[in-house]
Amino acid sequence: MNLPEDIGRTHPHLEGDLPFVLSSHSVRILKALSQLRVGEYRRSRPVCLHIAAAAGSGKSRLLNHYMSQVSAVREATGSRYREAILIEAPYDGNCMKMCRSIINACLPGFPIRKTQNIHEQVADVLQASGVKQLLIDEAGHILNAGKSGQQYTLALIKSICNLGITVCIATTGNMVNVLAADEQLASRFKRVELPVWSESNEFRQFLAGIEVELKLPERSHLDSKTMIRWLTAHDCCVTFRLLEVVLGATRLANSRGEGRISVELLDECWKSGFGVEERSHED
Repeated sequence: MNLPEDIGRTHPHLEGDLPFVLSSHSVRILKALSQLRVGEYRRSRPVCLHIAAAAGSGKSRLLNHYMSQVSAVREATGSRYREAILIEAPYDGNCMKMCRSIINACLPGFPIRKTQNIHEQVADVLQASGVKQLLIDEAGHILNAGKSGQQYTLALIKSICNLGITVCIATTGNMVNVLAADEQLASRFKRVELPVWSESNEFRQFLAGIEVELKLPERSHLDSKTMIRWLTAHDCCVTFRLLEVVLGATRLANSRGEGRISVELLDECWKSGFGVEERSHED
């Protein structure tokens, strides 16, 4: 699809992602993360957070947005550190790789010593770096490591909690039973959820926020009953799929000089494959 040359400058999201749009659910989670980072550090049993949501619900976008709001802290010596770090669990659930990611997030390139237990090295680096909060995206990958691998990684998470560092994991629903089966972790993690959207005031407010970010010349009334019913009828009930089809329709509107999104454009976008072909890549 060929877009006019100035569209990328006036509507930069047409060449990438839409800026993060807040919803009532994401605001509650962002507030909880901030409160845990500030209030739970160095407690003997810090409260931790488990964000459970369907694939494509925006867990990764939420965590990245949160990290963008956590500024690096400067000490009196002039050195800088982050109170929170974000890693993605390796797809194979390998604990050694996860440890390497944690260490790199604190001190990029810091060497791992073969003579010291890797969990102890992670603890040393986290404490030396002043980290108060660890966020683990795609933590459901832990399940790919097999029973013994799972237990080794869960032991790592427990050891980090014992340092007084609050941990947040983001997963689909597949980790709920794993945490529930471990009494120590079950008592530490508070579960929160991102929704699968349905007709509701929260969904209307979220769609209104998306429309503000689209910056189209005319109102599309994405929060109208007609639009909402089209979106829910076409299974655009998780954030990833919703944004795919709405941004696809926005690009169509801009390429044709139309000032707004219509149901007809959404239909055309859906039938041409927008919002469908990328389902296998949802977060």
